[in-house]
Amino acid sequence: MDNVGIVISLWDKFSAGDYEGSKFLFSKQLEVIWPTSREYYESVDQFIAVNEAFGKNWMFEVKHVESTDSDKVISIVYVTSPSCPNSFYATSIFTFTSSQISRMETYWAFEDVQPEWRKELSKVY
Repeated sequence: MDNVGIVISLWDKFSAGDYEGSKFLFSKQLEVIWPTSREYYESVDQFIAVNEAFGKNWMFEVKHVESTDSDKVISIVYVTSPSCPNSFYATSIFTFTSSQISRMETYWAFEDVQPEWRKELSKVY
């Protein structure tokens, strides 16, 4: 499986709530960083534990995934759950070691509505 395939497999497993089943995709020396909340996880077990705490009914719809010239993969996923009133976009940058994810840096953004002050300046799609 190439690196893009690994990332797609990760989001498929997360959408199925199969966090434990995704462990083989990660390096034992995994580093996960969430800059928007200044959190980080230093192991696969920590990262799986936080996702288990969120629950298993999350959907990760891949909007875009692309390999870079530096062998990193960037993905953009739309994240929803019937138990959460908010939805999110997550942009992740993946680094690989020996065909496993060794670093995952994810930027989380709330899906939002057009602010009142921009209604005359922009359109909504």
